[in-house]
Amino acid sequence: MVTREQVAAAIAHVVFVAGLALVVVGTMAGDIPRLAHIGAAISIGVMPFVILARVRRHTAITRDTAEAIRREGYRLGLEHAGRGLLKPPPDTDDGAGAPSTDGATVRRLYLVDPDDQQQRRAQ
Repeated sequence: MVTREQVAAAIAHVVFVAGLALVVVGTMAGDIPRLAHIGAAISIGVMPFVILARVRRHTAITRDTAEAIRREGYRLGLEHAGRGLLKPPPDTDDGAGAPSTDGATVRRLYLVDPDDQQQRRAQ
């Protein structure tokens, strides 16, 4: 499916090329300098849109890339949990665990410093 951004980018490129064609035709004919000036004005006028379209295309993230980033983050979280790098939240003063919100227990995991964990095991 073609998006509006792709259509706008295509139109900007076509108008830019048409302006350059007018410059070439006006210059080659020699007796129509006004045509070359109009072509140059069109090409210069549409240049920001061409640049914008190219920048958007190069910085856009695809759905596949976004899904790959999400999967990698999930895999990394599982790896950290499997290696014991995450610990449960500290207990409150009454030993009840994490505070509750509207009857639901809030569960958070905190990153453990690997060096600190190795020192505790050595003791």
